[in-house]
Amino acid sequence: MRELIYVSQAKLQQLAPGLPKRAGGLRDVEAEVNTPVGGFKVGKAAREAEPGLAAAVAALEASSRAPRWLAEPDVRPGQWVHFEAPMSYGQVEDAVLFIDTDRADDDYPTGGRLRLLLHGSVGHLVGAPPPGPDARSLRQALGPSRSWFHVCQALRALNREDPQPTGNDDHGHPADQVAGIVRGMDRLTNRLQPEHTAAWVAGYARVTAVIPAFRQTILAATPLYVEHVAPPGG
Repeated sequence: MRELIYVSQAKLQQLAPGLPKRAGGLRDVEAEVNTPVGGFKVGKAAREAEPGLAAAVAALEASSRAPRWLAEPDVRPGQWVHFEAPMSYGQVEDAVLFIDTDRADDDYPTGGRLRLLLHGSVGHLVGAPPPGPDARSLRQALGPSRSWFHVCQALRALNREDPQPTGNDDHGHPADQVAGIVRGMDRLTNRLQPEHTAAWVAGYARVTAVIPAFRQTILAATPLYVEHVAPPGG
């Protein structure tokens, strides 16, 4: 049994246009993804849980934009990556944010050095009600720029809960904006406590930003799907 947490219906339609509305119309596709920390499969069970997911994954895997491992060198915005990481998640305004643990260990050697931040719409959480017409209109108006706009707005909302006495992260020097993003990440970490609450998840996501920040790099991405997986060796 698969435990899907998040599936982007918009990305499903982009990757496999004209998907049937019912799972029974999909062909039986199963793809296996191998990563440095293990492997996982997307296939019949995922299709049964979320119509269209297996077909979209198969189309993406067969394309020239097939996902790379998130920690590979030279990953750039717009590329697809696959990830497997211990992450916690929560809602900030109308966004859902996933953040990884900030410490490295044998199972997760990139922890802390490469921070993974996944961001998407709360309406794509499995079991969530569909977004209202105002939210849909906002997505259409913002177009491709919406993804990064969305995560910045969510992090700024966290910063507003405990504003800094100096400067405004929304304007000014780019270094100040990066500092604001880092502070938002710190506040998200403090709120979600991934050191104690993170569970292993896996999935595919499209990179929206790669931000060198002090002694770490922040990799922001918007997911096609996120699911619970067993820990490495589990």
